[in-house]
Amino acid sequence: MQKDIEKNVAFILKDLHARESMRLGWYRQWYGAEDRLRTLRERKASHQAFLHQLLRTRNLTPAWYARLYYYLGHFSGIATAILPDTCGKRIENTLEFWILQRYRRYFKRLELDAHIRSMIEAMQMRKLHHNEPGGDILSLLKQLIQEQEKLRNA
Repeated sequence: MQKDIEKNVAFILKDLHARESMRLGWYRQWYGAEDRLRTLRERKASHQAFLHQLLRTRNLTPAWYARLYYYLGHFSGIATAILPDTCGKRIENTLEFWILQRYRRYFKRLELDAHIRSMIEAMQMRKLHHNEPGGDILSLLKQLIQEQEKLRNA
């Protein structure tokens, strides 16, 4: 069970890192309301740095598709900048919706793993050998979900 949880957390961290790098590339190339985009770029850069630090502390390498997603984000941002503003907003809303769904699914899975771990620790009256999923990942995912919901509702 320990290896499954660690493998699951590693996959989720790598995938979050790749998706946040895609969105960072998107917001670097997309043009629109400059104040809003500046805050989005800063937020995504901070998320990217935090995820990169999490990968480093857990001795994980980024997913093989992280660089590809980053370039796809740049390409999508350029394409969106060329399209009319209404099309760009629709594309962004669709992207935000599907990313939000994925983040919610990851959060449910990690929260369930954390509850199972704490339940096992309570029944055995001792700590397990692993601390995955960590509270740092759960708090990051909760923050990402809240920001996504704000973006979708704005």
